[in-house]
Amino acid sequence: MLPRVEYTRRDLALAYLEAYPMPEHHQVDPESLYARLKVFHTQLLAGLEQLFAVDLKSDRFAHFFFGQVARSYRDNRHPTSGMLESGPLFTRPGGTELLKLCNELATLHEWSQKRLVDLTVELLAMVKPDHGEVVTTEQLRAIGVDTVKPTDPDGEWR
Repeated sequence: MLPRVEYTRRDLALAYLEAYPMPEHHQVDPESLYARLKVFHTQLLAGLEQLFAVDLKSDRFAHFFFGQVARSYRDNRHPTSGMLESGPLFTRPGGTELLKLCNELATLHEWSQKRLVDLTVELLAMVKPDHGEVVTTEQLRAIGVDTVKPTDPDGEWR
């Protein structure tokens, strides 16, 4: 049996950001982790929207602004985002300072991502005030939402 998890409005905000459709620049294998995560986030969002009774599309100005926030969240990267091996660059003369700046930017990136989630929480509160409701995994499963986030057992990002 899976553990009971409670989802808050912050989880709803994160679901909005993670499920926001972004342009795809290449053909995506439907069995890839990327494709499975996309389906997971979309279904989780639909379930949370239903159970929290929130729909950002109901307010066109909030929906427009939300799109801006979501694109910022999804496009937000730092110089070493996605790099698997950058050691050879940082071991060169001057590499220590380069590494220090990249680490500083990674920290700012994490802060920025957190603040974009905070902004989305506030936006959701404008559309529908938060009264401390929570949604459980049992409620999500009852409406057909799989709450197990897909993983790649090989650790491979296809």
